[in-house]
Amino acid sequence: MNETETPEPTKQPVSEDGGPPIGSAWTLVVDGDGGWSADLEHAAPLPRAGERIEFIGEDGRRRHYRVTEVIHTLQTAAGERPRVRDEQTGPNSIVTDRAEEDPPRELRAGLPRVLVVPEDEL
Repeated sequence: MNETETPEPTKQPVSEDGGPPIGSAWTLVVDGDGGWSADLEHAAPLPRAGERIEFIGEDGRRRHYRVTEVIHTLQTAAGERPRVRDEQTGPNSIVTDRAEEDPPRELRAGLPRVLVVPEDEL
């Protein structure tokens, strides 16, 4: 490519069935193994119930988990939330945090929660 050519825009990969791009952020929720949860630091394909997940810990050990459930979450859209400094709850609160007020009119997707159990507990 010479200096006058415009580079081709990069395209995000799509799933084989033409669905949305492969990979997004999600929250891993471990039931058992001390019970913990963490948000992924990078995009990854969203697993399905029954699939096996490999986790490599900080100590280098591999642990295997089985997905039991995937929960899709919702949040109030940014246009309907107060400014962060004016909020009484955190910006990642769920839409039912304000039951005494009118329900939100606009929603956005929150991080999906992927519930897993250690494979050796099955």
